[in-house]
Amino acid sequence: MTAAPVRDEEEKAILKLRSLFEITRILNLSFELKEAYGSILSILSRQMGMKRGAFLVLSAESNEWEIGAAQGLSGEEMKRRKEFFGSGVIKRVLEKGQMAAVADGGENIWLFDGRGKTAPKRSSASFLCAPVRFQGAIVAILGVDHVFEEPVAIAEDFGVLGEVCSLMNEAMMMRKTITTENRALVEENWSFRKELETLGRTVPKVRRRISLTEFLEDRLGRMIAEMKVDPRSNGQLYDDVLSVVERTLLKSALEKTRHIQSKTARFLGINRNTLRRKIKELGITALQK
Repeated sequence: MTAAPVRDEEEKAILKLRSLFEITRILNLSFELKEAYGSILSILSRQMGMKRGAFLVLSAESNEWEIGAAQGLSGEEMKRRKEFFGSGVIKRVLEKGQMAAVADGGENIWLFDGRGKTAPKRSSASFLCAPVRFQGAIVAILGVDHVFEEPVAIAEDFGVLGEVCSLMNEAMMMRKTITTENRALVEENWSFRKELETLGRTVPKVRRRISLTEFLEDRLGRMIAEMKVDPRSNGQLYDDVLSVVERTLLKSALEKTRHIQSKTARFLGINRNTLRRKIKELGITALQK
């Protein structure tokens, strides 16, 4: 192999790695996967040489295949919506679950078996299609005219499409894991919040009088020790604890002083205006006395 072909192969490998890195970054930054579709097509077009491409996605509302994002499609292709690859192409891809090359406007479809020994010529293929899977089901189909701008074996184009689809699958799995863990954390926080709301009503009767500091340290220490810490979540434990404790304190003090706010303020050691402001902020129902 001469120096020029070696250099071309190296440049092609660099382009591929750079594009996959950019796609990974976009997937990590996107809150929902559908937000990344357009950016992925833009990267394939700008860095690799794709001219036309689109994502077909399965709509959760209508259960129909729709164009989720497109790049370089003609007006006629956009009008054909899910059939812009060619008639019946989507059905074949869903049936076989394999990447496919579409030739002659969809009249001929070649399924990629991972080897590509009998692949059609790249120039005869109008679209290359790759299924995006999540938990065993096909949830989207990525279709492009080609990946590399210069002529290459069609198997190389499919190799890049396969890696893009794998990155998308990993992103969906990560989102599912984070969502499940966040839901569990919210449930734990809610349980803790309900426990805090019983402060002042569930103090056990003991011979020795328990100080407020000892009580709070014991209850908070035990509850926090049982909670999981997830560095990726944005919990509100600090605000929840302060809000519940402050609300419980004010309600208990108002009840103790029969809602006479001047007595309540003196009992708490705050001025009456501060008490009124706190009652309003915390949404406490107070009898006007």
